[in-house]
Amino acid sequence: MIEIIKNIIQEHPDQINAISAICALFVSFLSIILTIWTLRLQRRHNFLSVTPIASIPISDYEDNIAVKVKNAGVGPLLIETFRATDGMKEKDDLISWMPSLPAGVYWSTFYENLDGLCIPPGEEVVLLQLQGDENNKHFREARDSTRRALSSLNVTVKYKDIYNRKMSPKTRDLSWFGRHFRSKRVEQ
Repeated sequence: MIEIIKNIIQEHPDQINAISAICALFVSFLSIILTIWTLRLQRRHNFLSVTPIASIPISDYEDNIAVKVKNAGVGPLLIETFRATDGMKEKDDLISWMPSLPAGVYWSTFYENLDGLCIPPGEEVVLLQLQGDENNKHFREARDSTRRALSSLNVTVKYKDIYNRKMSPKTRDLSWFGRHFRSKRVEQ
């Protein structure tokens, strides 16, 4: 077999060179296609590895009321718009929906505008928080009026990732805060 190959190479050197060139061209073309395919897979991986996931957790305790936006994803969450609505009016924050607080009771924290805010992966932003002593009469009044105000609202966060891809908006109904008042009506 080796003898036959030697004879072909010696008798037809020009054809062997042409075959070698065609094989080299084929391998080059195959390398380009493989490179493009690999780049496409890498780009897809990059998109998936920096995808933010918005969640809107709430806290409703006797000494702490809070509404937050959390990034449960693996990439930065860029807030485009935050809106709170009661079904008729819409505002870009929660604090403007809240009642006045009694003397000596203050908001622990609040945001007036979240548009454009960036939340790193695994982090959260407290939109509105009221903390205090549950034994304090003024705090209890403030807590209950805050619960009433929040219970009638829906909040929506529209956001995107660092590649400017728009993600599905996250909406949360805050009616959970009204459960304290519904249970009192049922008992009466």
